[in-house]
Amino acid sequence: MFKKYINQSNKLLILVALIFNFIIAGCGGCQINNNVDTHQKNSSFINKISLSGNVEGFVIASCNKCNLGQTKDKKCSMGIQIDNNIYEVKNHSHNHNSAHNNDGICNALRIAYVSGKIRSNNFYANSFELIESPE
Repeated sequence: MFKKYINQSNKLLILVALIFNFIIAGCGGCQINNNVDTHQKNSSFINKISLSGNVEGFVIASCNKCNLGQTKDKKCSMGIQIDNNIYEVKNHSHNHNSAHNNDGICNALRIAYVSGKIRSNNFYANSFELIESPE
């Protein structure tokens, strides 16, 4: 009788484990494709910097001093954040008159599409475009 109880208990345990595994792991139908075309424009946030330092894609952009924690900066300057690292933007000038608007860089975190190169903890922009809200 005791063997019958253990046998039923084992079957129940296996059934619960299989159901739990299916719920947590999913069906396995989604196959990850890591063959990324590096020449194609990226529509996701940049989360790593290549060994060459070249970056292209979306980043968080804002004022280094006001929003990105660079409190040692004496003046407001544009910065970008990639993977919890902050880089001052070079080769780009922002409109300081609109910086203090409701959605200006001193009052809000913005999304920007950038291309350029990271060198010496600075981002040297080839292009830098703050994304505007849809109308």
